[in-house]
Amino acid sequence: MDSINSHSHIEKNQTPPPFHRTNLFYPSKQWFFLPPFFLFFFAFVLLSSGSYSLPLIDRDEPRFAEAARGMLQKKDFIVPFFNGEFRLDKPPLIYWLMAFFYQLFGVNEFSARLPSILSASILATILYSISNGYCSPIRWVAPIGFIVSVQTLIHGRLATADMVLVLFGTLSQWAFLNLLKKKSPLWFFIFWISLALGFLAKGPIIWFIALITYLLHRFVFWRKPLPIANIAPIPGSLLCLAIVSCWAIPALIETKGLFFKIGIGEHIIHRGIEAFDNRPFIPFYYFLSSLVSLYPNSAFFVFFFETLKKNWSMENSFLLSWFLAPILIFSFYATELPHYIMPGFPAYFLLIAQGIGEAKHTRFSFLFALFFLGLFTILALSLIFFCLYQGWPQGTSLKDIPILGGLVLLFLSLFGFTLLSCIKNRSISMPFAFIMALLAALLASSFSFLSKDLRFLSLTIRLSAMFKNMPATSINCAWGYTEPSLVFYSNRNWRWDTALPTSPKPPFFLIQLEEETSLGKGLMQSFEKTKQPQKKQEKAIASPPLSLPSALKNQDNLGEGKIEGLNLGRMSWSKIFYHYHY
Repeated sequence: MDSINSHSHIEKNQTPPPFHRTNLFYPSKQWFFLPPFFLFFFAFVLLSSGSYSLPLIDRDEPRFAEAARGMLQKKDFIVPFFNGEFRLDKPPLIYWLMAFFYQLFGVNEFSARLPSILSASILATILYSISNGYCSPIRWVAPIGFIVSVQTLIHGRLATADMVLVLFGTLSQWAFLNLLKKKSPLWFFIFWISLALGFLAKGPIIWFIALITYLLHRFVFWRKPLPIANIAPIPGSLLCLAIVSCWAIPALIETKGLFFKIGIGEHIIHRGIEAFDNRPFIPFYYFLSSLVSLYPNSAFFVFFFETLKKNWSMENSFLLSWFLAPILIFSFYATELPHYIMPGFPAYFLLIAQGIGEAKHTRFSFLFALFFLGLFTILALSLIFFCLYQGWPQGTSLKDIPILGGLVLLFLSLFGFTLLSCIKNRSISMPFAFIMALLAALLASSFSFLSKDLRFLSLTIRLSAMFKNMPATSINCAWGYTEPSLVFYSNRNWRWDTALPTSPKPPFFLIQLEEETSLGKGLMQSFEKTKQPQKKQEKAIASPPLSLPSALKNQDNLGEGKIEGLNLGRMSWSKIFYHYHY
């Protein structure tokens, strides 16, 4: 019997068969619900691994997590607070979701990350459903490619609003595309409600993405009239604004307009004009960053162009516009961060899935994929072996982090090679599926070990043992080491880099950074075989050393000492003085 998986039966000038549908991914109709369930379970397990032990990473995660806890404590679900002040840079949806899971599972890291984990898992099933219409023969490629990509593996497990935005952005674009083909009340409500919820997740960026997508699709790529009346702009806009206004009006009243002034004026407009934290502007930044963000699927970038060249259609014109819209918007934005363009990534996976499903591929597409995957494999192996055989400034425990990071990169590369083999053989056989499952398990294990190591090394976690007996009235001050994680893990407000009161009365907790070493600098110094790395002094260290008033020096129960650990936000090794009196 001829085997559909073998190229030996294909004549020289014969077109290769389409991508083979196997029973593993294409069950009978009565089992149609199994693939979406499998994808949801696969994504949830992979993204949950280590999320319960990984400490909140400065600086965004603790701010989101603490603001959500503050809503529960204050019973105020309109205006979020952090460290005793308004937190007006993000709308409240992410805080509501975190607060909901806090009520179910308690206040912890996993509860704070569940909105992102669930959003990414649901998004995988949505991509599978969309693929049914546009790349049905290999509809599993888009969702699995999305799950096993660098940016999803990062932001799909972080306690931030980004993955929630991507979820509603994808829903709105899917509905938009369907409305451009046929008028439908269901898609009308999905489109406008998704735009409203996307705004409540991260502001008006979701509206701009939808608008730029339409303009690119209509006037640049497809250039044909579109039934824009199908989206019912006037009633739809009223519905969207009505949903947003249920929160926005009370928030504006309670903050006397500050939510608009700070949330829109400073965090959107100002960051677009002036780079955040004085970040340098890098030309073609998003082209370069997407090669890493989409890895290992960026190795199939040529399939992206092959799809557009061979299968130009209204749908693919829309997908191209969708992918480019965030890139176009943020290319004119002064602040450049790799996750800003994530709302366009689902379109990329849908397009490469079509390209992978083609019956014939160019030799260049395979050579490019091999070169790209090979390059990152060499990089991963070099990092692993270097850390194994070179010394490390802070001892053996710290070097486990780059080793585990190298293993994650290696497993992603092997996942890409496995997928490339499936493309070459034009089938998904049980051995290939087993290899993918094994690599996913290894990825999950690596994330779990990495999370435990980071928790063990985290400076804030090491300090948190001293926070257990901290009274609610404690005066807490920090100089140099001013990380938001202190607020979350102490559940107390802190003063950053402020003058110490003349005669502080107990209880109090005081912290000052003594010295800090960048891990990147430490890595380079290890490469140069330097025994002791040169310390990088922070600006905060330039201030006089912490000196307690003489009135306190003779008091009993005054604890003080030094402690060192990893600053997760800056990825640096920090040493601090601490003084406390409860």
